[in-house]
Amino acid sequence: MSASEITFSVVIPAYNESETLQHCYKKISPILEAKFKNSYEIIFVDDGSKDQTYSELKKIASNDSKVKCIILSRNFGKEAAMSAGLLHTTGNFVSVIDCDLQDPPEIMISMYDYLLEQNCDVVYGVRTERLGETFLKKLTANLFYRFIGKLSIVDIPRNTGDFRVMKKEVVAAINELVETQRFMKGIFAWVGFNQIKFEYKREARVSGTSKFNFIKLWNFALEGITSFTDIPLKVATYLGFFLSISSIFTMFCYIIKYLIVGDKIQGFLTLLISILFIGGVQLMFLGILGEYLGRTFFESKRRPIFIAKEKMNIK
Repeated sequence: MSASEITFSVVIPAYNESETLQHCYKKISPILEAKFKNSYEIIFVDDGSKDQTYSELKKIASNDSKVKCIILSRNFGKEAAMSAGLLHTTGNFVSVIDCDLQDPPEIMISMYDYLLEQNCDVVYGVRTERLGETFLKKLTANLFYRFIGKLSIVDIPRNTGDFRVMKKEVVAAINELVETQRFMKGIFAWVGFNQIKFEYKREARVSGTSKFNFIKLWNFALEGITSFTDIPLKVATYLGFFLSISSIFTMFCYIIKYLIVGDKIQGFLTLLISILFIGGVQLMFLGILGEYLGRTFFESKRRPIFIAKEKMNIK
């Protein structure tokens, strides 16, 4: 099958998903077959899994030539795995979906039809419900989307993950980006094009557990903030200016009070609290500056986004 004959490509990143791979393939493949006949491809990306993900992918790929697999040399992260998959797509339309099937594959076809109907470039999924997720995860996700929405230089839709359908022109634009510190939700929005939303209900995981813990989610949030806004740096500047002006004003008040009333400046505790407060603010914003500087440092190395050690059914 030549690349020009492929209508639809599906990218599925996987990390330690041996429990869900077969179910994912058996669920998605008939849906694509019914819609596109033989004109589709499924691209699994093994992001350095430690379980039997590789063995399961090898079984699937050996029995179905429409399944392509990219095996990364180590765990580079979901953003890099998605980038690897997108780089190897050949379809005129491309979808990204998680292996856990929380995003129903049937919705993917509905999004494709909606894209054709609306004649747009991207249809992204907006979650109206998030089944099987804890209250804390829902709360933190909602707060993150609100926060990043206020700060980001691009409009990142709320309650939107990576689940979407895109034209190949959009994928080509994403593949041209060379940054290694990737926040794909921001990148999907940054490239522009005509994008519209598609609301759906997100299901609970078929099996297994989420690979994101609190630390990974926190680092993910930092990646998004530092990749698409410099507002924290501006806040540091404004707050520093405000504290400087306030301290100068307070100093003059004490001097005038001493000259007129003769009241000496008292209060060791007040002085200590002021020093600790200002020192804490300085350290906090030095940390913010360090986050930006660290990302600049990694980008300057120009390392590849991922390294693939093996490919299956890919020429």
